[in-house]
Amino acid sequence: MTVTVSRVRGLFTVLLAWLALLAGGATPAVAHAVLTTSTPAQGEVTVEPPSRVSLVFTEEVSLTPDAFRVLDPSGHRVDDARPSPEGDASYSVGLRDALPRGTYTVAYQVVSADSHPVAGAFTFSVGEPSATTASAATGVRDPDTGLVGRAYAVARFGAYLGMLLLTGAVTLLLLTRGQGPPLAFFRRCAATGWALATGATALHLLLRGAYTGSGRVSDIADPGLLADALATKAGALPALRLVLLVGCATPWLVRRATAPRAVRRAVPTGASLAGVALAGVALAWTWAGAEHASTGPQPWLAMPADVVHMLAAGVWVGGLLVLAAGLLRPGGVPASTVVRFSSAAFASVCLLVVTGLYQSWRQVGSPTALLETRYGRLLLLKVAGVALLLAVGALSRRWTGRLAAAPEGTSQDPSGAASGKGALRALRRSVLVEAALGLGIVVVTTALTATGPARSGLPPTTAASAPMSMTLAFDTGGPGGAGDVGVVVDPGAAGPNALHLSVTGPDGDMLDVPELKAAFTSPSADIGPLVVPLRRVSEGHWTVADFHLPAAGAWEMTLTVRTSDFDQTTVRRSLSIR
Repeated sequence: MTVTVSRVRGLFTVLLAWLALLAGGATPAVAHAVLTTSTPAQGEVTVEPPSRVSLVFTEEVSLTPDAFRVLDPSGHRVDDARPSPEGDASYSVGLRDALPRGTYTVAYQVVSADSHPVAGAFTFSVGEPSATTASAATGVRDPDTGLVGRAYAVARFGAYLGMLLLTGAVTLLLLTRGQGPPLAFFRRCAATGWALATGATALHLLLRGAYTGSGRVSDIADPGLLADALATKAGALPALRLVLLVGCATPWLVRRATAPRAVRRAVPTGASLAGVALAGVALAWTWAGAEHASTGPQPWLAMPADVVHMLAAGVWVGGLLVLAAGLLRPGGVPASTVVRFSSAAFASVCLLVVTGLYQSWRQVGSPTALLETRYGRLLLLKVAGVALLLAVGALSRRWTGRLAAAPEGTSQDPSGAASGKGALRALRRSVLVEAALGLGIVVVTTALTATGPARSGLPPTTAASAPMSMTLAFDTGGPGGAGDVGVVVDPGAAGPNALHLSVTGPDGDMLDVPELKAAFTSPSADIGPLVVPLRRVSEGHWTVADFHLPAAGAWEMTLTVRTSDFDQTTVRRSLSIR
């Protein structure tokens, strides 16, 4: 309700500049933590069992005893449940002695520096690949599903909404300058925002351990998990927010109980204004310090920008929600307060645009990421909502001007009174639409904070597909020319794959053949044959660590086995690549 037509044109110019920034790119930012390398590597076959498994991420992560789970071919856990940091975002976990031959699954679930859980899995083999009962998705859980995940999302939304309502109500209280009937209503709105922010933050903190851990409802009451959560910045900062909220309420309640009514309605002093501003900055910092702004490049600038962004959103969107409710009351809101809010909201919109452009530049980086990632699509939805809100705001600004020009209350000029009432009715309608749009933007913003920034190009959880295994019988017709070839395609999906072949004779012992060839063909996509560059690792064992299958669908694998200078055969198997 704060923007004229000329100002809307200016904001659209800024949005064009934002697109130019996106096209230009920026220094790569670290978003949710992503696994970069591991030892043993994905798909690697080791001759001897490793004593430890090491994982290297793109940023520092937080660990729990169950952060890394190493499962043997039968699905039993073989790690020591004591993961430890090794420096430079590298972590490891010890393994038991005398591991049998076969394929092992490593599942990880950690918490990245921006407070979000990150999970995934990969496999490696000892001696030779084998079939395994442990899926590559074993132990990998989407934290946002289930009762705990949904309750955590509700708590996150409630905390944001409470902060916006509190900021908007306090802003309107200050703009009334201690006068007018709506004072009591604005105080009730401020108390409602405070209660919502406090209760939602307490729930958020209580759920944190179960949310980043098992996801079980029974773990919510585990004091150990709560203590673990408080030891991280994602738990310590919400706890600090609770302390600040209680600290802000205490002087308010004391003043309400002890100060005379005339003093309570007085114009705020410079000291009280400074205290309100300081409290608002401190509360907003508890979000900025725990989420996306605290990671990636320029956190020294990103976190203050995020604080300004959140406070500006509170003044504009939170103020709109409170003002919409106030305009529906019989007493309404004085025109002078509406006009002052209009000016304050316009200043907030300017701050929102500047800080929003900067944060988008950090977290997106390219137009492609806007369309191909969930974060980018949500950001576009938020931008569309803000643009629509600005358009409706231009209409509200017009009605605000008419309301300010019309006499307040009962006028001796019938036409003037009618004009004022008509402007008030129109203003109520437009502000209600603005408030509804603002509430929708808060929902989208909450979803954005729970989504990996577009620069990562990855969803918060990335579970590998389960390896594909099969056995093909062969017979070259010569002496000792019969046997089986065990085949493992890992992960059996479009893209990079590891291929492991184990050749055994009729007695089940490894059979050392002089030559083994493999190729893949996709008849439907007219691709291939793609020859696999197999490498002999040991007697009867052939492998390649990084072979690319370009598309999903039906493929035919061809194996050529040569057992002597004159005896060889070719076998085929159809398989479905995910």
